[in-house]
Amino acid sequence: MRVQRMVAVAVFAGVFTVLGGLVSAHHSTAGYDNKTTTALKGTVVEFRWKNPHVTLIWDVKDESGKVTRWTGEMLSPISETGNGLTRDSLKAGQEIAVTVHPGPNAQALVLAINDAQGKVVLKPQTNLGAQ
Repeated sequence: MRVQRMVAVAVFAGVFTVLGGLVSAHHSTAGYDNKTTTALKGTVVEFRWKNPHVTLIWDVKDESGKVTRWTGEMLSPISETGNGLTRDSLKAGQEIAVTVHPGPNAQALVLAINDAQGKVVLKPQTNLGAQ
């Protein structure tokens, strides 16, 4: 009986350690440049209101006319609701200004969003770089 209990505790500890590492890695912001904040103006391509993270996809045109498609990671839908966002806040074709911590390959951590008239769509996030 004692051996079975020790085995059960060891298995539980192992599973907890593995899953804890996965959760921690999933919420890391290590891939983003948390020391750099960039403003990008563009057009919404897609707005995904899904767990575990809301995702914004938008096209940004540079001075030469070249378009780069950006993908921005945000918090969960419930967290973003608390930040003033709803599933209907952004629509394909809408012009926006997005403030981000940039990452590789046009990936970004979204910090704030304003519409073309300057109205706040997502109020500025200040604690995302510390995750």
